[in-house]
Amino acid sequence: MKALFEKIELGDHNSLRVMHVELPFFDAPWHFHPEYELTYIVSSHGKRFVGDHVEPFDAGDLVLLGPGLPHFWRNDDDYYQPGSELKAEAIVVQFAQSLGDTLLPQLPETQPLMALLNRARYGLHFGCDKVEGVKAAVEGLLHCDGLVRLLRLLYLLQQLADDPNAVMLASDNYELKASEAETERMKRVLDFMLAHFREEIRVDDMASVAGMAPAAFCRYFRKRTRKSFIEYLNELRISHARKLLMQSDLSISQVGLECGFNNISHFHRQFKLHNGTTPLKYQSLQHNK
Repeated sequence: MKALFEKIELGDHNSLRVMHVELPFFDAPWHFHPEYELTYIVSSHGKRFVGDHVEPFDAGDLVLLGPGLPHFWRNDDDYYQPGSELKAEAIVVQFAQSLGDTLLPQLPETQPLMALLNRARYGLHFGCDKVEGVKAAVEGLLHCDGLVRLLRLLYLLQQLADDPNAVMLASDNYELKASEAETERMKRVLDFMLAHFREEIRVDDMASVAGMAPAAFCRYFRKRTRKSFIEYLNELRISHARKLLMQSDLSISQVGLECGFNNISHFHRQFKLHNGTTPLKYQSLQHNK
Protein backbone atom coordinates (compact mmCIF):
# COMPACT_ATOMS: atom_id res chain seq x y z
CA MET A 1 0.00 0.00 0.00
CA LYS A 2 1.55 3.29 -1.13
CA ALA A 3 1.28 6.29 1.16
CA LEU A 4 -0.30 9.37 -0.43
CA PHE A 5 1.31 12.76 -0.06
CA GLU A 6 -1.00 15.26 1.64
CA LYS A 7 -0.44 18.94 1.06
CA ILE A 8 -1.35 20.92 4.18
CA GLU A 9 -2.03 24.65 3.93
CA LEU A 10 -1.03 26.42 7.12
CA GLY A 11 -1.50 29.86 5.57
CA ASP A 12 0.93 32.74 5.13
CA HIS A 13 0.62 33.96 8.72
CA ASN A 14 0.53 30.68 10.64
CA SER A 15 3.03 27.99 11.59
CA LEU A 16 0.34 25.63 12.89
CA ARG A 17 -3.33 24.77 12.59
CA VAL A 18 -5.71 23.12 15.03
CA MET A 19 -8.78 21.18 13.87
CA HIS A 20 -11.73 19.68 15.71
CA VAL A 21 -12.67 16.62 13.64
CA GLU A 22 -16.10 15.03 14.10
CA LEU A 23 -17.20 12.41 11.57
CA PRO A 24 -19.19 9.16 11.37
CA PHE A 25 -15.75 7.52 11.08
CA PHE A 26 -12.19 8.67 10.36
CA ASP A 27 -11.82 8.78 6.59
CA ALA A 28 -8.23 9.93 5.95
CA PRO A 29 -6.30 7.41 3.80
CA TRP A 30 -2.78 6.03 4.42
CA HIS A 31 -0.80 9.25 3.93
CA PHE A 32 2.15 11.40 4.97
CA HIS A 33 3.01 15.10 5.01
CA PRO A 34 6.01 17.31 5.89
CA GLU A 35 4.33 18.73 9.01
CA TYR A 36 4.45 17.39 12.56
CA GLU A 37 1.08 16.16 13.81
CA LEU A 38 -0.35 15.74 17.31
CA THR A 39 -3.61 13.74 17.35
CA TYR A 40 -5.85 13.38 20.40
CA ILE A 41 -8.79 10.97 20.12
CA VAL A 42 -11.80 12.43 21.92
CA SER A 43 -14.04 9.47 21.12
CA SER A 44 -14.18 6.27 18.99
CA HIS A 45 -12.03 3.17 18.77
CA GLY A 46 -10.26 1.13 16.12
CA LYS A 47 -6.75 0.48 14.82
CA ARG A 48 -3.93 3.03 14.55
CA PHE A 49 -1.37 2.54 11.74
CA VAL A 50 1.94 4.43 12.09
CA GLY A 51 4.84 3.41 9.87
CA ASP A 52 5.24 -0.34 10.36
CA HIS A 53 3.34 -0.32 13.68
CA VAL A 54 -0.32 -1.32 14.19
CA GLU A 55 -2.11 -0.98 17.53
CA PRO A 56 -5.67 -0.55 18.85
CA PHE A 57 -6.72 2.96 19.85
CA ASP A 58 -9.53 4.24 22.05
CA ALA A 59 -10.73 7.54 23.51
CA GLY A 60 -7.87 9.36 25.21
CA ASP A 61 -5.27 8.17 22.69
CA LEU A 62 -2.56 10.84 22.13
CA VAL A 63 0.15 10.46 19.47
CA LEU A 64 2.83 12.80 18.08
CA LEU A 65 4.05 12.10 14.54
CA GLY A 66 7.14 13.47 12.82
CA PRO A 67 7.41 14.74 9.23
CA GLY A 68 7.02 12.23 6.43
CA LEU A 69 5.81 9.37 8.66
CA PRO A 70 2.91 7.50 6.96
CA HIS A 71 -0.15 6.99 9.14
CA PHE A 72 -3.90 6.59 9.38
CA TRP A 73 -6.60 5.76 11.91
CA ARG A 74 -9.24 3.16 10.99
CA ASN A 75 -12.34 2.75 13.09
CA ASP A 76 -13.71 -0.69 13.95
CA ASP A 77 -16.33 -2.24 11.68
CA ASP A 78 -19.33 -1.15 13.74
CA TYR A 79 -18.67 2.47 12.66
CA TYR A 80 -19.27 1.57 9.02
CA GLN A 81 -22.60 -0.24 9.45
CA PRO A 82 -25.68 1.29 7.77
CA GLY A 83 -27.63 3.40 10.23
CA SER A 84 -24.78 3.61 12.71
CA GLU A 85 -25.05 6.61 15.01
CA LEU A 86 -21.46 6.32 16.26
CA LYS A 87 -19.16 9.30 15.96
CA ALA A 88 -15.39 9.58 15.58
CA GLU A 89 -14.03 12.73 17.19
CA ALA A 90 -10.48 14.03 17.44
CA ILE A 91 -8.39 17.18 17.92
CA VAL A 92 -5.58 17.40 15.39
CA VAL A 93 -2.68 19.84 15.68
CA GLN A 94 -0.35 20.21 12.70
CA PHE A 95 2.72 22.43 12.80
CA ALA A 96 5.49 23.36 10.40
CA GLN A 97 8.56 21.18 10.04
CA SER A 98 10.69 24.34 10.20
CA LEU A 99 9.71 24.74 13.84
CA GLY A 100 11.69 21.64 14.74
CA ASP A 101 14.36 21.81 12.04
CA THR A 102 15.28 25.50 12.00
CA LEU A 103 13.77 27.67 14.71
CA LEU A 104 13.89 25.66 17.96
CA PRO A 105 17.47 24.34 17.50
CA GLN A 106 18.72 27.94 17.78
CA LEU A 107 17.34 28.28 21.33
CA PRO A 108 19.28 26.40 24.05
CA GLU A 109 16.21 26.29 26.30
CA THR A 110 14.34 24.10 23.82
CA GLN A 111 16.68 21.09 24.03
CA PRO A 112 13.98 18.88 25.69
CA LEU A 113 11.57 19.82 22.89
CA MET A 114 14.16 18.93 20.25
CA ALA A 115 14.68 15.53 21.86
CA LEU A 116 10.89 15.02 21.81
CA LEU A 117 10.59 16.01 18.14
CA ASN A 118 13.50 13.77 17.15
CA ARG A 119 11.79 10.79 18.80
CA ALA A 120 8.51 11.76 17.11
CA ARG A 121 10.02 10.86 13.74
CA TYR A 122 9.11 7.28 14.69
CA GLY A 123 5.77 8.27 16.22
CA LEU A 124 5.26 8.69 19.97
CA HIS A 125 2.35 7.36 22.01
CA PHE A 126 1.93 9.01 25.41
CA GLY A 127 0.97 7.36 28.70
CA CYS A 128 -2.47 7.64 30.29
CA ASP A 129 -1.31 9.72 33.25
CA LYS A 130 0.38 12.29 31.01
CA VAL A 131 -2.62 12.46 28.66
CA GLU A 132 -4.94 13.16 31.58
CA GLY A 133 -2.62 15.97 32.68
CA VAL A 134 -2.46 17.69 29.28
CA LYS A 135 -6.01 17.04 28.04
CA ALA A 136 -7.20 20.53 28.97
CA ALA A 137 -4.16 22.09 27.26
CA VAL A 138 -4.88 20.21 24.03
CA GLU A 139 -8.53 21.29 24.07
CA GLY A 140 -7.48 24.84 24.89
CA LEU A 141 -5.64 25.16 21.57
CA LEU A 142 -9.04 25.25 19.87
CA HIS A 143 -9.94 28.48 21.66
CA CYS A 144 -6.95 30.71 20.90
CA ASP A 145 -4.90 31.75 17.90
CA GLY A 146 -1.81 33.64 16.79
CA LEU A 147 1.16 33.90 19.12
CA VAL A 148 -0.87 32.73 22.12
CA ARG A 149 -1.66 29.44 20.32
CA LEU A 150 2.00 28.95 19.36
CA LEU A 151 3.24 29.60 22.91
CA ARG A 152 0.64 27.24 24.35
CA LEU A 153 1.72 24.55 21.86
CA LEU A 154 5.36 24.93 22.93
CA TYR A 155 4.36 24.65 26.58
CA LEU A 156 2.27 21.57 25.77
CA LEU A 157 5.25 19.97 24.01
CA GLN A 158 7.40 20.76 27.03
CA GLN A 159 4.94 18.90 29.24
CA LEU A 160 4.94 15.91 26.89
CA ALA A 161 8.74 15.85 26.73
CA ASP A 162 9.08 14.50 30.27
CA ASP A 163 6.61 11.62 29.93
CA PRO A 164 8.49 8.51 31.12
CA ASN A 165 5.79 6.29 29.62
CA ALA A 166 5.99 7.65 26.06
CA VAL A 167 6.58 4.79 23.61
CA MET A 168 8.01 5.01 20.09
CA LEU A 169 5.73 3.30 17.58
CA ALA A 170 7.57 2.58 14.31
CA SER A 171 10.57 0.25 14.55
CA ASP A 172 14.03 1.76 15.03
CA ASN A 173 15.06 1.46 11.39
CA TYR A 174 11.74 2.50 9.82
CA GLU A 175 12.84 6.12 9.35
CA LEU A 176 15.66 4.87 7.15
CA LYS A 177 13.43 2.81 4.92
CA ALA A 178 12.09 4.01 1.60
CA SER A 179 8.70 4.73 3.13
CA GLU A 180 8.11 7.78 0.94
CA ALA A 181 9.19 6.07 -2.27
CA GLU A 182 6.22 6.29 -4.63
CA THR A 183 8.18 4.87 -7.56
CA GLU A 184 10.82 2.22 -8.10
CA ARG A 185 13.22 4.97 -9.16
CA MET A 186 12.86 6.74 -5.82
CA LYS A 187 13.37 3.47 -3.99
CA ARG A 188 16.63 2.90 -5.89
CA VAL A 189 17.80 6.38 -4.93
CA LEU A 190 17.02 5.97 -1.22
CA ASP A 191 18.45 2.44 -1.09
CA PHE A 192 21.70 3.72 -2.61
CA MET A 193 21.89 6.53 -0.06
CA LEU A 194 21.29 4.12 2.82
CA ALA A 195 24.03 1.81 1.56
CA HIS A 196 26.61 4.53 0.89
CA PHE A 197 25.89 7.48 3.22
CA ARG A 198 29.12 6.77 5.12
CA GLU A 199 31.05 7.49 1.92
CA GLU A 200 31.36 10.59 -0.23
CA ILE A 201 28.28 10.83 -2.47
CA ARG A 202 28.04 13.43 -5.20
CA VAL A 203 24.93 14.69 -6.92
CA ASP A 204 26.26 13.20 -10.16
CA ASP A 205 26.37 9.76 -8.51
CA MET A 206 22.76 10.04 -7.40
CA ALA A 207 21.63 11.36 -10.76
CA SER A 208 23.23 8.34 -12.41
CA VAL A 209 21.37 5.97 -10.05
CA ALA A 210 18.11 7.75 -10.89
CA GLY A 211 18.88 7.82 -14.62
CA MET A 212 18.47 11.60 -14.76
CA ALA A 213 20.51 14.72 -15.43
CA PRO A 214 21.88 16.27 -12.19
CA ALA A 215 19.67 19.38 -12.30
CA ALA A 216 16.55 17.33 -13.05
CA PHE A 217 17.43 14.92 -10.23
CA CYS A 218 17.73 17.77 -7.72
CA ARG A 219 14.26 19.04 -8.62
CA TYR A 220 12.83 15.51 -8.56
CA PHE A 221 14.34 14.70 -5.15
CA ARG A 222 13.14 17.92 -3.50
CA LYS A 223 9.63 17.43 -4.89
CA ARG A 224 9.43 13.91 -3.48
CA THR A 225 11.04 14.46 -0.06
CA ARG A 226 10.53 18.22 0.51
CA LYS A 227 14.29 18.43 1.16
CA SER A 228 17.39 18.88 -0.93
CA PHE A 229 19.61 15.87 -1.55
CA ILE A 230 22.28 17.31 0.77
CA GLU A 231 19.77 18.00 3.56
CA TYR A 232 18.45 14.46 3.36
CA LEU A 233 21.96 12.97 3.27
CA ASN A 234 23.01 14.98 6.33
CA GLU A 235 19.88 13.82 8.21
CA LEU A 236 20.80 10.18 7.50
CA ARG A 237 24.32 10.78 8.73
CA ILE A 238 23.25 12.64 11.86
CA SER A 239 20.64 9.98 12.66
CA HIS A 240 23.39 7.33 12.50
CA ALA A 241 25.66 9.55 14.58
CA ARG A 242 23.06 9.75 17.38
CA LYS A 243 22.90 5.97 17.53
CA LEU A 244 26.68 5.61 17.64
CA LEU A 245 26.95 8.24 20.38
CA MET A 246 24.34 6.37 22.43
CA GLN A 247 25.48 2.81 21.77
CA SER A 248 29.27 2.90 21.32
CA ASP A 249 32.39 4.21 23.01
CA LEU A 250 33.82 5.78 19.87
CA SER A 251 35.34 9.24 20.15
CA ILE A 252 33.52 12.20 18.65
CA SER A 253 36.00 12.32 15.75
CA GLN A 254 35.58 8.61 15.08
CA VAL A 255 31.78 8.96 15.07
CA GLY A 256 32.00 11.81 12.57
CA LEU A 257 34.23 9.81 10.24
CA GLU A 258 32.08 6.70 10.60
CA CYS A 259 29.03 8.72 9.49
CA GLY A 260 30.67 10.18 6.39
CA PHE A 261 31.85 13.55 7.73
CA ASN A 262 35.50 13.95 6.70
CA ASN A 263 35.53 17.47 8.17
CA ILE A 264 34.98 17.28 11.93
CA SER A 265 34.05 20.97 12.20
CA HIS A 266 31.31 20.39 9.63
CA PHE A 267 30.12 17.37 11.65
CA HIS A 268 29.84 19.54 14.78
CA ARG A 269 27.88 22.23 12.92
CA GLN A 270 25.46 19.77 11.37
CA PHE A 271 24.92 17.87 14.61
CA LYS A 272 24.15 21.04 16.55
CA LEU A 273 21.84 22.24 13.75
CA HIS A 274 19.77 19.04 13.94
CA ASN A 275 19.91 18.39 17.69
CA GLY A 276 20.39 21.76 19.33
CA THR A 277 23.52 20.60 21.16
CA THR A 278 27.08 19.42 20.47
CA PRO A 279 27.96 15.73 19.92
CA LEU A 280 29.95 15.68 23.17
CA LYS A 281 27.07 17.07 25.26
CA TYR A 282 24.63 14.70 23.56
CA GLN A 283 26.88 11.70 24.28
CA SER A 284 27.36 12.75 27.89
CA LEU A 285 23.60 13.20 28.38
CA GLN A 286 22.80 9.80 26.89
CA HIS A 287 25.45 7.99 28.92
CA ASN A 288 24.20 9.64 32.11
CA LYS A 289 20.72 8.39 31.34
